Amino acid sequence: PWVAPAAQANQAGQSQVLTAIRQVWPAAHHESAIRLARLESGLSPTARGCAGACIGLFQIHYTANRRLMTAMGIHTPDQLLDPIVNSTVAYRMFRESGWRPWGDQP
Repeated sequence: PWVAPAAQANQAGQSQVLTAIRQVWPAAHHESAIRLARLESGLSPTARGCAGACIGLFQIHYTANRRLMTAMGIHTPDQLLDPIVNSTVAYRMFRESGWRPWGDQP
């Protein structure tokens, strides 16, 4: 069947996003992490919320998490647009605080 080019691009993008999450998060948390990213951003690595302050797949608030990200070598908000970087920060936040930064378990 014919698939519109935009749909093909979206499917390819989502495949890359899912791969990024699975590379960073341990297998025991894959489904919850994917569910959370879907809730937060619709699995869009370029999503912006909170008037632009929450960025990427897991909607990481750059200002609120600046100290953590600086310690991780992340110095600009745009770095959070990379799905691997965003997933890595989200997993680090999860390791430190569980699901609390996002309200509760997805």
